[in-house]
Amino acid sequence: MKKNHLIVSAILLVFLFACATAGQKYIHVDYTGNVSQTGNGTIGISAFKDNRKNQGTGYIGNRVLLDNSQETYFVNGMDLARTLTRTTSTFIEKKGYLTQEINDWELTPEGVSNADKSMSHLLAGTIEKFECNAKKRGGHTSMILDINLTFYLGDAAVNTLKTIPVSFSLEKTEMTFTREKLEKFVNDSIAEILEKALIIE
Repeated sequence: MKKNHLIVSAILLVFLFACATAGQKYIHVDYTGNVSQTGNGTIGISAFKDNRKNQGTGYIGNRVLLDNSQETYFVNGMDLARTLTRTTSTFIEKKGYLTQEINDWELTPEGVSNADKSMSHLLAGTIEKFECNAKKRGGHTSMILDINLTFYLGDAAVNTLKTIPVSFSLEKTEMTFTREKLEKFVNDSIAEILEKALIIE
């Protein structure tokens, strides 16, 4: 009986360590939610700016394993700002708007008034923080996602600029952690942010 118990314990340890290997991992970030197509018009979107300090442009976060080694997660394409620009465009298009890539514009009401009048709105964004830190503890992994960004939404009809700051922090625990579950956690959070922050009228 004792021997069988040791065998089971050994199998469990092998399973726990086999499921986690240190190194670089990549996740696909995109808008995966569903919204009603109520939009009308064209929205000009300039490339988002990544203002994070001391982090690579593709960095998403890391997970500390049981032996204190780390998995480091990056966004596919290694450019989070470009990825969030594309993801936001996908969200806007699903709402029924057309989107158009535009050059940087002055983030003021004057900048809105000087823009191409064929567009109903202008949109830009800055990323101050975007990081998911996770830690494996026994048979489960806890994840904490912190996002701090700002959207700038210009209304060309009335030449106004709305600044929309977003501060988002969410913790989640997974009994069986996988890259796909981290990916879903990040994408679900982004969908929630876009749906609540970008109310375009």
